[in-house]
Amino acid sequence: MDEQLILILLLIIDLGLGVVFCFFGNRWLKVILAIYGFAAGFLLANTIFPIFTSFSGTTLLLASLCAGAAGALIFVFLLYFGIFCIGFGGGLLLCMLLTDVLALNVLSWYVYIPALVICCLLGALTLNHKRIFIAVFTAFIGASALAQFVDQIVGGIRTQSLVLYDSQATYSAYSSTVYLVALGVLFVGGLIVQLTGKKR
Repeated sequence: MDEQLILILLLIIDLGLGVVFCFFGNRWLKVILAIYGFAAGFLLANTIFPIFTSFSGTTLLLASLCAGAAGALIFVFLLYFGIFCIGFGGGLLLCMLLTDVLALNVLSWYVYIPALVICCLLGALTLNHKRIFIAVFTAFIGASALAQFVDQIVGGIRTQSLVLYDSQATYSAYSSTVYLVALGVLFVGGLIVQLTGKKR
């Protein structure tokens, strides 16, 4: 497939998912859970299958897609498990950011044990205070995707930061002024829309 077409498709997906997460996190909870579950299942399978099987290429892609579909179904039908995982995932992202900023080794016991505690705590808080925590996590995830879209449009499309192949390019994209301003504005906007909308 043409590289330019792939970039356009990635930007459209980025825009669509960003809008859904940022502004409709609470209203479209089952859609969010399905997307979250699909991503979790796909990434888990794509990481584990090559280690324990001889899958490669198309077989690996199909197996990962099936695992993603199973993950989406699990998250939607086991609603509370899915909600817990949203909080847990938010905690995981926060811990990864902190370990990166503080230059800590994530495999050290004094890092991963507190990280697991933080992730479980945020998962439990999300279960007990669904509206506010789901709004915060989904608004942030969506605002991040939309801010990346804005940064790509304003600063020119950079393949590396879109597909995360080059960590230095990704870091530069996420530390740009355009990205950070767009992230702040969209995050606050998404929170306002979600928290002032009608409860469902």
